[in-house]
Order: sequence, then structure tokens, then C-alpha cells
Amino acid sequence: MESVVTARPETAACLDVAEGIADMGAHVLAVAGAPVTHLARLLEGRSAFEWAINEKSALDTAVGISAAGGRACVVLKHNGLCTALDSLVNASAHTIGGGLVVVAGDDLDASSSTCLNDSRALACAARTPILEPIGRTDAPRIVQDATVLSERLGVPVLVRLTSAAHGHCGTGELPGGAGVLTKTGLGVDRDVAHGLTKLGRHQRQRLITLEAVRQEIDHGAYTDLSCARTCRDGVIAVGAATRHVAAGDGRCVLTLRVGWPLPAQVAEFVKWHPRVLVVEEPLPFTEGLVRALPTGPTRVRGRSSGHLPPEGALSTELVARAWDREPGGWTTIGRKPDRLPPIGRYDALYRAVSRLYTEGAFVAADVGSSVRLCYPPYTAADVALSLGSAVAVASGAARAGRRAVGVIGDYGLLHSGMESLAEAAARRVPVLAVVLANGVQAKTGGQPVPPVGLERLVRSLGIRRVDGWDDEAVPADAAHRRLRTLLHGDLPAVALVRDGRP
Repeated sequence: MESVVTARPETAACLDVAEGIADMGAHVLAVAGAPVTHLARLLEGRSAFEWAINEKSALDTAVGISAAGGRACVVLKHNGLCTALDSLVNASAHTIGGGLVVVAGDDLDASSSTCLNDSRALACAARTPILEPIGRTDAPRIVQDATVLSERLGVPVLVRLTSAAHGHCGTGELPGGAGVLTKTGLGVDRDVAHGLTKLGRHQRQRLITLEAVRQEIDHGAYTDLSCARTCRDGVIAVGAATRHVAAGDGRCVLTLRVGWPLPAQVAEFVKWHPRVLVVEEPLPFTEGLVRALPTGPTRVRGRSSGHLPPEGALSTELVARAWDREPGGWTTIGRKPDRLPPIGRYDALYRAVSRLYTEGAFVAADVGSSVRLCYPPYTAADVALSLGSAVAVASGAARAGRRAVGVIGDYGLLHSGMESLAEAAARRVPVLAVVLANGVQAKTGGQPVPPVGLERLVRSLGIRRVDGWDDEAVPADAAHRRLRTLLHGDLPAVALVRDGRP
């Protein structure tokens, strides 16, 4: 096997990815959320940038831009990629036009997320390639490669960033200016999109598109090999996780800049090494693919084998110990620290909701600002599921016979809660929705919420009882009385609680 020396990766890739996106000449649609908020802010000053309300809507819009011959980039976190998955699956089978790049941020320890997820698995489900930079030196090229692949293959291409790359951007900024939007002249392949059956599109994807994807990955610059001529041990390091692999320890290292599909070089690498350690974050996705190879099951170690932690971020020390440690023993279950979040805005409202909770009401919080209800001194939430979920969860409890309250932010309501409120109105579900109408995405840095008329919008859905007040002007006792009046009256009902403090 040919020996190629690769430079040590750096983790400050966020600014470089932003520069790569700026060079695309693309419309950028972003949904804030760690670990991609800072990346989006770097791009925010450009004229062809917009904060999107919802990830699926953002991807649908990007498909329209692409189909019309433009280039588009969607920036979102791993939770948001789940929201956009249906559109991604369909776009991958239908064909697109101009380059469409989706930058997905994986939060390795779910420290700023509701759950742990791995965007590589979602890319595989959508049958679309996903690339990942090792560090600064290759980040702009990865975005360029994704754009070229997208236009050549007629599919969206994902670029994965992890919280490791997001966390070390420093204070860099992009040059100002509007930038030049690229017009590609490309469009949807109408024969594929409209001439084939739905099953036929997937058959074509399997027979033609995926074969072309594999050829591009196998013959592109998506692997680096640093190999001692006599070593028995090999390391497969994926993307930014390469930072945990110590240089010069006498082991061969195959570095991957692609998360899916697996390059053909991997099978050859495994064949030549009796022991292979797969280093990846946050879940054992590549390890599973390698184990499925004919020579993989008996040679491969990693997270699934118990030589590395089954989930989360890694460290150089953990990787070094993986060669000698006995597998298993990962039994720690993380608990939240005793340190409580500070008491901030909406304290009066939260105390009022807490009283409803102690009186027997079922309370569903959202995962924005209202997640504070889960902690003392309130401790007043039964469930805090996901963004936009509070009204639907509370409606479920109401269907089960409980007096139910859903507490949701105005952004969460617009993101994915409005459908549940419309359903509650249509079916007269006895639920009370409490909306934090502060006009910003408070948990992700204060991005503006579109200035829609919430009361008019809510009433247009068929909600008959709507009350509203300013949180700082109404003490907890008075807020409790108003909420209790709504909860014990004609439902569904909505309380719009404003907080306009700067």
C-alpha cells in the first residue's frame, strides 16, 4: 500500500467552512443551534443569507433555488437534519440542479441538544454522500468538493461539522460584501423526476446514482494514508476525530474525509492489518460498516467492541488505551450537575405555572426558554420533548383525561408547534397553550422571530379564548389566576405572555 504523510489536523475549521460557503456563490438558509450557530453568524452579514424558521422549509427552499439553477447551502444541527430528512430523501431521488450543500452540526456530547445523533446515519438513510473535514487545512476544499459533487451527481451533498470544529473559531470574521451568486444553468432532470415511477426513481438511484457516488468517492481525495511498512496495527480515523490519534506511534493511520459511503480503500486497509481500531465520534457508524466487510468482524475494535466508549466525544488518552484495555466496563450514566440555571425572565409566569402543576395539571415544556420549568425552584414540567412539541404533548395528556398545559416559545410555535395548535382547535382538545412571546430565539443567541401577529394567527386557527399580558407587569399570583381561569374554561385556549425587555 502506498504511504502518504498527512499533516496533523487542526480543529479551528469553522471559519474556514464559512469561507468555503461564501465562495460557493450560494443562497444560505440557516437554523440556529449548537454547534452551528457561530458558523451561521459568520455568514449572517451577507445579502444572500436568511435565518429560516424550520429546517424542512429551509431545505425545501434550497431545492427550489437549486432547481432554478442557483446554488444553495442549508446550515442546521443534527436535530434539525432529522426534521428535514423527508425532503432530503426525496431530493436525493428526484435529482436537483445547482449545487445544494447541507452543513450539519453534530453535538458530540449533546451538551447543547435534546439528544445525541449522528448525521452520517441520516445521510446513509437518505442515500446521499456526507463529507467531513479533518481540520482547517481541508475545510474550504471539502465545501468546494461537496458543491462539485452535488452538481455532477444531481444530489444534495452533506458536510458534517462536529462541536470540536465549532468550538475553536476564535474571533475571525468573513470579509464584508454581498458576494456574487452563481448561476449554474443546471436544472432538475425531468425524465427522472416526472418520467419514472416512484419506485423507478429509487431503482435508478441504486443502479446509476449510487454507483456514480461510489466512483467519485473511491477516486477522489477523501482518504490519507500514513503507514509504517512493518506495522500490524491500523487506525481508521474519521474526520475531526483524527485529532485524537497520536502521530508517530508506529501504527498505520487511514484518515477518512467522508462519512458515507465507505471508500473502497478501507476494505484493502483492513485486509492488510490484523488489528484495526476505528476512531470516530459520536457513535460507531463507520465501525458498523467496517465490521460488515468480509475481513472486518474479527479484526475491528472500537466503540461497538467495547474498547472505546459507546457514545460521545473521545480523547487522545482513550484512543491510546484502546489497544491494551479489556473491552467493556462503560457503565457510567451521566447526571445533571447540582448547579442550577439562573432565574431569569418569565419568573412570574413560571411560578404561576408551577402552582398549576402542584394543583394537578399536566405541564409540557418545550426545549427553548420554557425548559427552565424542569428545574428548581419551579420543578413544574412532566415532559420537555423537543422543539415545538409542547402543545402536542399537552394535547396528548388532555386526550388521556388530564388538565393539560403546554408552555412554548413563539419561535417553537412557528417552527413546528402551529400544526398541533391547529389540530387542537379543529378537534376542540381541552388544552391550554402558554406562548412566551418575546420575539427572539433566546436559547440560541437572540436570533429574531418573524414579526407575525400571533394573536391574529392563533384566532385564525379557531382558538376562541386568547388572553395576553406583559410578564414584568403581572405578578405571579395574578398570572396564576388568569391561567387558572383559562384552564378551567372553554378550551382550547391560548395565553400570549410578552417580554419585551432588551
